[in-house]
Amino acid sequence: MPRRKQAKRTTVKDLRSILRLTYEQDLSVREISERLQISKSSVATYLLRAREAGLSWPLPPIYESEAALQRALFRRVGRPPQDLSEPEWPRVAQELKRKGVTLTLLWQEYRTAHPDGYGYT
Repeated sequence: MPRRKQAKRTTVKDLRSILRLTYEQDLSVREISERLQISKSSVATYLLRAREAGLSWPLPPIYESEAALQRALFRRVGRPPQDLSEPEWPRVAQELKRKGVTLTLLWQEYRTAHPDGYGYT
């Protein structure tokens, strides 16, 4: 049985190359993907993250370090939930054994009690 191909980890050097090839050489996502051996969806995602962070090429001096560039591209976006109280899992398991009770119904009850709690997914 053939072994599965291991995914290539994208480095900060690759991220810089994606930005340079996009803004300096005006290459398409497909061309960058072929040149760097990174999937097209990954290249597009990194470009979207860079656009959202307000980055272009050449990078400002504050992004010289790898850590600063990673923080700019991969910071959490959006407001995290404020109410993170977990459901009572033993009660959920017990309720699911009853006829007509679904996980969706239990989640709706949970969200009624905790409007800022965890989402269904």
